[in-house]
Amino acid sequence: MAEKPALARWCAAAVLSTPDGRYLMQLRDPKPEIFLPDHWGLFGGSVDPGESAEAALRRELAEELRFTARDVENLTEMTIDLPFARTRRDRMSFFVVPIAEDDVAGMVLGEGAEMRLFRVEEITILPRIAPWDLAA
Repeated sequence: MAEKPALARWCAAAVLSTPDGRYLMQLRDPKPEIFLPDHWGLFGGSVDPGESAEAALRRELAEELRFTARDVENLTEMTIDLPFARTRRDRMSFFVVPIAEDDVAGMVLGEGAEMRLFRVEEITILPRIAPWDLAA
């Protein structure tokens, strides 16, 4: 059996959820040079060396949405072996971040083409979504 490649990247992602059961998602820019262009996904990004996943998540939310998360709760973590890049493995840390309508109204989209609140049944039928975000 072939040895698995070393981790290429560690990312932290926010499951931003409202009290009425909706989730805030980001439509990634349609730039061909980025990973999963024009796909819906969770907000978040890479964990920098020496940084915890929670600290990275808080930093990314401030950068991408100008949002300061009050509560952050660990949800799950997974390692992804990307089938289309056999030499790449990513570690993903997911956190639940409760948000209110007022929070969303005050957010400023600093990265991505769009942001929108979805119900679970809407998310599951999106034609282009990051599969690991959907799994979380």
